[in-house]
Amino acid sequence: MIFTARYRDEEIPLEVERHGSTYRVKLGERWIAADMVTAGGLRSLRLEDGTQVLLAHHREGSTHQITIGASRLDIEIVDPLALRRKRGDDHLGDSGIIKALMPGRIARVLVEKGSEVRRGAGLLVLEAMKMENEIPAPADGIVDEIFVKAGETVEGGADLLHLRAI
Repeated sequence: MIFTARYRDEEIPLEVERHGSTYRVKLGERWIAADMVTAGGLRSLRLEDGTQVLLAHHREGSTHQITIGASRLDIEIVDPLALRRKRGDDHLGDSGIIKALMPGRIARVLVEKGSEVRRGAGLLVLEAMKMENEIPAPADGIVDEIFVKAGETVEGGADLLHLRAI
């Protein structure tokens, strides 16, 4: 799974892969193999070189507070679809075409042609990186055209459906 980690004013690409009972984490351009064990409110992180780190972890929404010894880090972890939506506009724009934000497979189409939808209502579900992401309506509108079907694979930027503003 690919995320963005925000620490101070820096955005760092973060990729996490499960490898059996361990994880591979790519921070920037560096891969780290790690095993995490939870014991009460503490976590033990064992790195591939045998180094063990004891840390406290608290999560509120997308913000993770990590305390190691006397140092505390506040890191925001954001999934790519939420980040792109946050930077995007809350309206339909000139075309009204809803596009795939990343490549994936259409898991479900939640609307039909002619459906009236409110801003935030689910339009379809895009499965990307083993996660299902519901694509919401950016504004109130009527579904004029649906360009995809459940089970289809789409590229990032592909037209998914047309929403006419009401």
